[in-house]
Amino acid sequence: MSLVITVTNADRVIFPETGHTKGDVVAYYRKAAERMLPHLARRPLTLRRYPRGIHQQGFFQKNAPAHYPPSFERVELARKGGVTIHPTVSTAEDLAYLANQGAIELHVPTVRAPDLFHPDRLVVDLDPPAGEVALARHAAKLVRDELGALGLPTVPMATGSKGYHVVAAIQPTLDLHAIATAMQQFAGLVSHRHPEQLTMVFRVARRGKRAFVDWLRNAYAATVVAPFSLRARPGASIAMPLEWRELDTIAPDACRLAGIEPFLERPDPLAALADKPVDPAPFVAAVGAAFGEAGIVLETFDRFRG
Repeated sequence: MSLVITVTNADRVIFPETGHTKGDVVAYYRKAAERMLPHLARRPLTLRRYPRGIHQQGFFQKNAPAHYPPSFERVELARKGGVTIHPTVSTAEDLAYLANQGAIELHVPTVRAPDLFHPDRLVVDLDPPAGEVALARHAAKLVRDELGALGLPTVPMATGSKGYHVVAAIQPTLDLHAIATAMQQFAGLVSHRHPEQLTMVFRVARRGKRAFVDWLRNAYAATVVAPFSLRARPGASIAMPLEWRELDTIAPDACRLAGIEPFLERPDPLAALADKPVDPAPFVAAVGAAFGEAGIVLETFDRFRG
């Protein structure tokens, strides 16, 4: 029997600044499902839930509760001391169910079940200082050009927040360790080549007016915001895959729930890229060689300490 969701408290205001309600959020996820599901299929989900609206305290949820409907597949992801049982989605009503539960943001890893150790995407998350949109655009272009020179075609994604993601589609032939190591080396390489614009310095206070090149999104159990996901931000912004030609006209948080229909009706550049994944081995070899030749010494840090 197909899952059909009846929206509860549909008139509850979720985004006070725009007036969008829970009913609007559920309707958006139903409408966006055709675009979202290819990017979500069999990826373990992490949810960011705001049952009372984004003006109230929200929380992250990884585990799939026992009461989730049978349409949700469960995927086990090992963690220190046990496993986390994540939900995955496959239908528009699955997305509507999560939205009715107060899920605003959906986050996913670069892997899909059943093989959770061989990624099919690479993601560079560029985090500029707040308000530095010109820097965010320039940083994305620098990363695009550097990845392109190493054999990886990419598309940008407006994150709905401060910056952009630069995304490549790869064949799932190398393991997470090899990919994460290559991405760390790549971050070191581009930061070394463009020290005025890019940095690997994790501590915000030490970055200055540079964009942080976050390679850690490619590590085991790490996630990124899903394409077409709403963001829990005042303007009801949405993470949106873009064409490179659109980068100069679409700010990171410019795609919003109000007026989103044209973006859902056009072709999806990230889906098109994913249809032609590339072999990551030449990239890994090339970035390793370039990194070694540059003589870069990476700073050691613990991302969970100040």
